[in-house]
Amino acid sequence: MKGMRKIRRGKNFAGVVQYALKPGSHHKSDPIVIGGNMLSGSALELISEFNGTKQLRPDVQKPVWHNSLRLPNGESLTNEQWSSIADDYMERMGFSDTHLRCYVLHDDDGQHIHIIASRIDMADGKLYLGRNENLISTRIISEIEIDHNLTVTKTAPAITPKQPKRKKISRNEQMLSARTGVPSPKEALQHIIDKSLTDTPDLLTFIKRLEEAEVGWTANVASTGKMNGFSFSYRDIAFKASQLGKGYSWVNLSNRLNYNPDHLEALRTNTPANDHPAPAPAPAPAPAPATVLKTAERKESIGKKIAELELRLREDKRNEIVEKILQKNAAKQQKHLRLTGWIPFLQRLIELLRKYGKSILHKVPTNFSEVYSTHHLKPTRKIRL
Repeated sequence: MKGMRKIRRGKNFAGVVQYALKPGSHHKSDPIVIGGNMLSGSALELISEFNGTKQLRPDVQKPVWHNSLRLPNGESLTNEQWSSIADDYMERMGFSDTHLRCYVLHDDDGQHIHIIASRIDMADGKLYLGRNENLISTRIISEIEIDHNLTVTKTAPAITPKQPKRKKISRNEQMLSARTGVPSPKEALQHIIDKSLTDTPDLLTFIKRLEEAEVGWTANVASTGKMNGFSFSYRDIAFKASQLGKGYSWVNLSNRLNYNPDHLEALRTNTPANDHPAPAPAPAPAPAPATVLKTAERKESIGKKIAELELRLREDKRNEIVEKILQKNAAKQQKHLRLTGWIPFLQRLIELLRKYGKSILHKVPTNFSEVYSTHHLKPTRKIRL
């Protein structure tokens, strides 16, 4: 079994659905929908269902996902077997049960199915990213051949990732590099960016790596929240993405990132001040001014912001402990005040005993600072004989 050499993505569902269900003389039988999780089987109804997912994520430019699974010539499977294999394949590829998809059977030179799916989850609008999916698909198909007792075929060569298109180094930059013995700023910056993207990091990790390499960055974000791209600075020299090459434009750069739109808001709130920002490209006319996020060399990184947050949490915990201690001390003080409330009563009792000439044994406190010894009170009137 083989898949397409490269999984395809597209903007419109109409084209791929109509192609998959279009009858032709080369087909032994007309194409039909044999599985999936959709309600209808006609082209128009399928297109309508698929388009419903686009309303959940209007920001996604290519919601269409398309691949095929083909048997060796002369082999065939039942519709139920094809549907079971396709379900297994899609689950291993990372699609959930709420990603709309349909399986269309073709029977011509070799029996095969077309798998058409929406990358947008119907349940929560989450987008299927599918990083390195061509390489992963080749591995999964080999596993499915063994697990479903199919003929084991030779795996197709993996799709080698394209090298980013770089701007060539000018003659003057080459002469500067030869004279100083170090790469020119442009060449060094290209290498730093490429190295920072080798493992398809998320946006925040990519920014952190740039800052650690002392690369300044400027992110241009439209008022609508749409990311327009980066410009950079290195060794006090500013570079637009177009000066580095097409591979560094946002369209191509975002394909090399595990991009999450929520991280863009994190950049808004965590961007450090920039004393020497790289000049942004000349803005194009727009109905609303763009929001520009900036950073610079040798400024605190996002990692330091995280450290500040942890310190703030520790301070909040310490304040909580101090508050509990103060409450405990206040309770003790109230208890002490209740005990000292008996002192006036004891003082009055002593005065009464002294008035009527009673004897006080031992030491009796009359106030907080004085202690009187035991004695007998003298009578107030003498008796003459």
